[in-house]
Amino acid sequence: MITDSFDNQSNAIINPQLNESAPIVDACILFFSNVIEKFILENYDCKKIASFWFATGETPIYQIEYKGKKFAFYKTYVGAPACVGTVEDTLSAIKTKEYIVFGGAGCLNKEIAHGKVMIPTSAYRDEGTSYHYAPASDYIDIKNHNVVSDFMEKNKIPFAKGKTWTTD
Repeated sequence: MITDSFDNQSNAIINPQLNESAPIVDACILFFSNVIEKFILENYDCKKIASFWFATGETPIYQIEYKGKKFAFYKTYVGAPACVGTVEDTLSAIKTKEYIVFGGAGCLNKEIAHGKVMIPTSAYRDEGTSYHYAPASDYIDIKNHNVVSDFMEKNKIPFAKGKTWTTD
């Protein structure tokens, strides 16, 4: 069963192809919202630096500069396999070691999260994609959650920390 196994010893059948001449960025931000994409493109100085193709068509990758840093960004697909597929495709289009996935989520208890940004500290694994990238376990700890919560605190942005449930 997939939840009981993780094979990091065998050669993968499909591998991302690194492009040594690809543009270098400090980080790549992925999001799922066409509203966010439209807002950024209309309100900031952005340039298209690359793209990749899926059966649904071209996905452009844009760049924005902020405080001397270069950030790539693109709108990804909902669903873990498609989202991860886009990350792997970016490896042939841009060069970065940092990815930030920005998305939305719900909460079963609205008193906990109403008006706040949720910062996951760990994720209960109830999907299959993550088992291709990390050893089998019930939870994955989110290693940089304190960096995000420190930023939120410093900037006085309301937040709540807690476990999440990965269903996709």
